[in-house]
Amino acid sequence: MNSRPAGTMNTLPIESTRWREHLKKRIQMETAILGALIRWGIAESAADVCRSLEEHFGGVLELQIEANLVQPVRPSESDRTFVRGLLREAYLRTREIPRHGATQERLHDGLLTGFEELSKEIVQGYEGFLSRSERSTQNGKAA
Repeated sequence: MNSRPAGTMNTLPIESTRWREHLKKRIQMETAILGALIRWGIAESAADVCRSLEEHFGGVLELQIEANLVQPVRPSESDRTFVRGLLREAYLRTREIPRHGATQERLHDGLLTGFEELSKEIVQGYEGFLSRSERSTQNGKAA
């Protein structure tokens, strides 16, 4: 028995193709970010970093699926600063953990440069996700 009356717009999110595509792209983005954190040697804090990123960028990510935004949303300089600070804190919390020489050197260099390279990779991941979502919304309007 169907509990929803016929003809209503009360569909579950999973029933929406747009929602499923958004979820799939979001999982791909989060997987790429986790991979980058692990490659850099921040595996111990990767889940915490991802959770903080989700909290920071979560509002914008949800807007991508709930609204048809006309202007693409781009991460700001304050977003970049937040990511660099987050990575620095994650490294400092776990710096006593023994690491292989190359990984330890990369992390130390990252600390000296403010994790510029890794933060750029993470912000570009979010930026790419947001612009793909925005293009998908525009393509959906055109169809």
